[in-house]
Amino acid sequence: MISVVMSVYNAEKYLEEAIKSILNQTYQDFEFIIVNDCSNDRSSAILNDYNKNYDKIKLLNNTENIGLTKSLNKAIAVSKGDFIARMDADDISEPNRFERQVGYLKTHKDIDILGTFSNDINGQGDVFRKRTTPVNHDDIVKMLPKLCPISHPTVMFRKDSLASIGFYNERFRTSQDLEMWFRAAGVGLRFANIPEFLFKYRMDSDFLYRKTFQFRWNDYKLRLEGFKYIKLPWYKYGFALIPILLGILPSSVYNSLKKIDPR
Repeated sequence: MISVVMSVYNAEKYLEEAIKSILNQTYQDFEFIIVNDCSNDRSSAILNDYNKNYDKIKLLNNTENIGLTKSLNKAIAVSKGDFIARMDADDISEPNRFERQVGYLKTHKDIDILGTFSNDINGQGDVFRKRTTPVNHDDIVKMLPKLCPISHPTVMFRKDSLASIGFYNERFRTSQDLEMWFRAAGVGLRFANIPEFLFKYRMDSDFLYRKTFQFRWNDYKLRLEGFKYIKLPWYKYGFALIPILLGILPSSVYNSLKKIDPR
């Protein structure tokens, strides 16, 4: 069984579309654990309605806002599935996403963490860029110091494998996925990406606004720690500056660089 984990904070704009994309999966052996992280918009009402009408949904309501990292660990702590699938409250999973990922993990028992290709969509749901990532383990680990090589909300992973490293590190409120990938790679867990566009990743007008300088500073510090897990040579530690440099670029330059992003 799959345990789908999603945290929600003030996501009313796209929330129903995200939920429906999970409920309409062709593979139906899953539970859908949603953490409401003290939303103060219509998200709470939407979640309560779906919780009443769909047995697959298990709604957890936080009494205070604890952030994505702790909310994900909270959901995983009550999960019953052998596989954990991530979902974000503004994205869309293609109907066959779970079917393809479960099938892959059952036939590739050496793989612990599995992502997919995805399409970037705007606020209206229109695809404006295709997001590809390295497919095999070695290429994923090779990219890890430079750019995140596996898109977090596309991921499905083996619960037992990630339990061995304690899941998400609650010291980090942002980039918690990248930090976990460093630790996973450091202990020899194996990665893969399915080269199929099984996900739609929302990048609306608020996306860049959320990438604050504090976000990028935390990303920088996280990378310095992560490099130790994978025993990166010291002369490559300059890669840690990538998020800082991106953060100080004008948005027009940043958007131009995104067009040549190898992912």
